[in-house]
Amino acid sequence: MKRISMLLLLTVSLAACSGDDSEEVTEERVTPVEIEKAVKDDFIIDREIVGRASTANSSPVTARTPGELVTLNVEKGDRVEEGETIGVVDPGNGENQVELQQLAVRQAEKQLENAQITKEQAALGVENAEKQVNLAKEAAKSEESQTSQAVEAAHEQYQQAQQLADQTKKLVDEGAIPEALYQQAQSRADQAKAQYQQLKGQQPQSTSAVAQAEAQLDQAQQQLEQAQVGVDQAELQVEQANVQLNQAKDQTANEAVTAPTSGEISTLNASEGDFVTNQQPFATVVGLNPMTVTASVTADQLSLFEKGEELEVAIDSINQTVPSTIQYVSSVPDDTGLYPVEAQVDNEDEKIKPGMMATILLPEIVVENTWIVPTDAVVEEGNETYIYHVVDEKAVRLDVEVVEAQTDRTAIEADLTGDAQVITTGQLTLSDGGKVTIMKEDA
Repeated sequence: MKRISMLLLLTVSLAACSGDDSEEVTEERVTPVEIEKAVKDDFIIDREIVGRASTANSSPVTARTPGELVTLNVEKGDRVEEGETIGVVDPGNGENQVELQQLAVRQAEKQLENAQITKEQAALGVENAEKQVNLAKEAAKSEESQTSQAVEAAHEQYQQAQQLADQTKKLVDEGAIPEALYQQAQSRADQAKAQYQQLKGQQPQSTSAVAQAEAQLDQAQQQLEQAQVGVDQAELQVEQANVQLNQAKDQTANEAVTAPTSGEISTLNASEGDFVTNQQPFATVVGLNPMTVTASVTADQLSLFEKGEELEVAIDSINQTVPSTIQYVSSVPDDTGLYPVEAQVDNEDEKIKPGMMATILLPEIVVENTWIVPTDAVVEEGNETYIYHVVDEKAVRLDVEVVEAQTDRTAIEADLTGDAQVITTGQLTLSDGGKVTIMKEDA
């Protein structure tokens, strides 16, 4: 619309300047133009590395148990969410297996019951053995007291008999009594001594009884420990039997096969009524978010990429440029001698499809601190290159040197000021010093 307005003004201006040669021109020609501010900055271009989009996540769909696929809820190409039911599998007749496992559980529980009874009996045996030890110790203590009293009495008898023998010996020596009486007294003293020594060296019978009772206690405690081991093993067998029973029940019940991830059904190799196994996937879910852009670069280009770096990626098929993050930079070439580079791209709307061409854009500074103007502002005429910029509502021609040119922007060397406004439209009809009017963009 603004270009039509500009052409109308240009037509009116030209018409006003034409007419009869005799008519006097009273107004100066004014050319409508469009302008844009020149920028002093680094001139950056994008180096393009061509790659291809692929899915970052491909998940197989497999039944946990083999059986008939009695229900199938999807078709190839359908969109599914993680956890959504794809189909239902009937594992068939498994009641017999459940009954066998139930019998195994009952047997394991019976073994546990017997092991617990054995443990209780062993614990009672320990209790009885402890009582016997205590009784033996009490008896030993009592016997020790009695033996001590007997030894003391025998010792006293021995001392008295020996004293009497000594007195008799004295009387014999004095001739008061015959020697036969002394010999009788000494004989009784020797007998008393022998009895004393026998009692003193005699081992109490209760001592061996205590040792025997303690040995029986140790044996009872070992039996209790063995009984506890038996209980632990029986409990484990019960637990294992219950696990196997639950597995058998799960295998008997119909199984809902769910999507392992969100995405698209890319392959579907089964129909309702088909037999599926727990070894071979019958479908594949391809996750479309995120996507991976893979490109192969030369050894010279390898240094341009760094893991974690954020770069723009152009997807021509959908006419979009999206941000990406470099996820992988190979240090080893593939079979082609090139180095794979992978960039991850968010694809929430899932517009990017596997196989689409994708161009990784690498910004590169080709000219530092230069004047940048729209390419449309640069006029090439013969060997001359120039632009027009606006000064006091007049077009001022300025010769320039093109340093680097792109489709929409051009880097130039020119004597411009920081607020220079270059003419981008209408300059083809201008002359140096011509008066201009600046076209306003339509609201």
